[in-house]
Amino acid sequence: MLKTRIETKLQKAFSPLYLKVEDDSHHHVGHAGHRSGGESHFSVIIASSVFGDLSRVQRHQKIYACLNEELKDGVHALCLKVLSPEEWAALNE
Repeated sequence: MLKTRIETKLQKAFSPLYLKVEDDSHHHVGHAGHRSGGESHFSVIIASSVFGDLSRVQRHQKIYACLNEELKDGVHALCLKVLSPEEWAALNE
């Protein structure tokens, strides 16, 4: 399953204090990139110290590099929320 691969790779690469991966494919039935059986569109929320001093673009680039194989294997879209620990804490106050 792609969702499990994504979770495993992100855990290994970023040791996040928070990680949530959701398969949103059911929201995209009939849209470009959707495939039967799902696993084409994902939302990821991740908080890790790795992202502390990086710009939003740099954070996304790190995620895309980590998931390069999955993007080639059929992940059509990723909705990313990539946070530092401080940003994560501020959201949860």
